[in-house]
Amino acid sequence: MADCATRRLALDLALAVVYTVVSIVVTRGIAEADDAPFDLLAHVLVVAIGATLALRRRWPLGSLAASTVFLVVYTLRDYPGGPVYLALLIVIYTLASSRGWRPVIVPVLLSLGALLAASVVSYDSKVFWIHVGFVGWTAAAIFLGDAALNRRNYLAGLEQRARDLEESREEEARRRVAEERLRIARDLHDVIAHGITTIHMQSGVAAHVLDRHPEAAGPALRAIKDVSKQTLAELRATLHLLREGNESAPLAPTPGLDRLEALVETTRRAGVPVDVTVQGERSVLPPAVDVTAYRIVQESLTNVMRHASAAHAEVAVIHAPDHVEIEITDDGRGASAAPTPGHGITGMRERAEMVGGHLEAGPRPGGGFRVQATLPLVGSAP
Repeated sequence: MADCATRRLALDLALAVVYTVVSIVVTRGIAEADDAPFDLLAHVLVVAIGATLALRRRWPLGSLAASTVFLVVYTLRDYPGGPVYLALLIVIYTLASSRGWRPVIVPVLLSLGALLAASVVSYDSKVFWIHVGFVGWTAAAIFLGDAALNRRNYLAGLEQRARDLEESREEEARRRVAEERLRIARDLHDVIAHGITTIHMQSGVAAHVLDRHPEAAGPALRAIKDVSKQTLAELRATLHLLREGNESAPLAPTPGLDRLEALVETTRRAGVPVDVTVQGERSVLPPAVDVTAYRIVQESLTNVMRHASAAHAEVAVIHAPDHVEIEITDDGRGASAAPTPGHGITGMRERAEMVGGHLEAGPRPGGGFRVQATLPLVGSAP
């Protein structure tokens, strides 16, 4: 910014010097040809008028007033015309290009009126009509200055919009990264919580029967093997996504309701009988809805195993033309099953909201706990 200001000042100084030299040389030639006066005061006035060009950007109104005063004196002294009057046009152009045409009308009219009055006082009709014609050049200077200001504002607006667009893209990218991290965190929570809970319960069963009925420990150990294998597979896929971080990497685990029976079976092996009912005509669900429904059932059954001490649980899936409804109920401890809100219910609710649905979770009037989610099929996130 400082370098730009320095360059503009250097250009203004160069313009002032060139203008002053050219004006003095040309006007002296005119004065000699017309036998007109061009004394020391005329030289001083031309230099002073040229100096206003060097200051016109910093003090445009002051430069207009100063150049007008100097030109009025120049005109009253009957000095010959010439390029000396062009300085006023340059100052007017600069003023209009910095403020627009409306704010400069009054000061410019005052300046032109002063020049016309000076030409009348000097009794030089030739100079008077030259100044009258000067009005047209002044209007052109105002028009060009205003056009330059509009173009500069337009380009500045384009640059600002480009910056805003870039910032919005970066913000959108950051938002997507945050959402993806949250989604992966939910997947990790669901996978680990369900797997570890099942393994914990099955290992407890195996430890309990190992001494007295070793043959009964076999199913529990096989269940531990199956659950741990499935959990490791899903964790491996999620971690691979995190490591690769590109589109060639596989997506995070996206199981759906087609794996509902396998999911329920792990809960049954943990000692909690689960009934599954499916109503309505099955349809191909959007991937986001499918995995959301699966994760809600998974987390709900995990909570049943961890907190509820339930003797029985039910999973109901209702397919409708425009939505799918999931309901998980148990006959456990109800509200006391989860005395403080945890990541599980919060994560389920966030998952449902991400696909445009909603979720309700709370104790049942007759005892136990109920999780109910409605997930729309239209307008779901991909």
